[in-house]
Amino acid sequence: MKRNKKAVIAMQNYLLQLGQELPRYGADGDLGNETITAIDKLDYPLFVKTALKEVGIAESHGKDHNKRVLEYQATTSGKYTDDETAWCGAFVSWVMKQAGINHGIKVPERAKEWINFGYAVNEPTVGSIAVKSRVGGGHVCIVIGKRKDGKLLCVGGNQNNEVNIAAYDKSVFESFRNIVDGPELSVVSLDGTKATSEA
Repeated sequence: MKRNKKAVIAMQNYLLQLGQELPRYGADGDLGNETITAIDKLDYPLFVKTALKEVGIAESHGKDHNKRVLEYQATTSGKYTDDETAWCGAFVSWVMKQAGINHGIKVPERAKEWINFGYAVNEPTVGSIAVKSRVGGGHVCIVIGKRKDGKLLCVGGNQNNEVNIAAYDKSVFESFRNIVDGPELSVVSLDGTKATSEA
């Protein structure tokens, strides 16, 4: 499966800063067995690990659509069959399904519907679902850490047309939603992608 190597390298650097080991290949941009093993060793909810294993998946350009993004879309109402329609909500829906979680969201492809998921928390933890508005709709992603400057690091779909780790000001989010209280957020030195497009 083709991935954006830059996004994978950023995720591998995140793992290294958490103390995970990648002794043979390091941050090489290949999401292979060594990286998968490091993700599996994290004391994170299963859906967060599942999301991290998708980092680097990107939209195809032109008539062809990335089959994995279509799998994300298939866990929703079935209304969308391309990778050009905003798919952040579909990504979170797919991640939850893979982890065996019935999210109960009626229209999961709509990012702002995730404000009805779980219970609200003031301070996000690893695995908090973060919901925000944007021009033309909303965006939903999963909190996994924070930077020294306080920006949250979130793994999400359709962040610059791919799955990646992006940095956001905490203040842009309308709600943080949990189904379990995950681990406290680790502070890491990672730029994260600047999400310039979530549509």
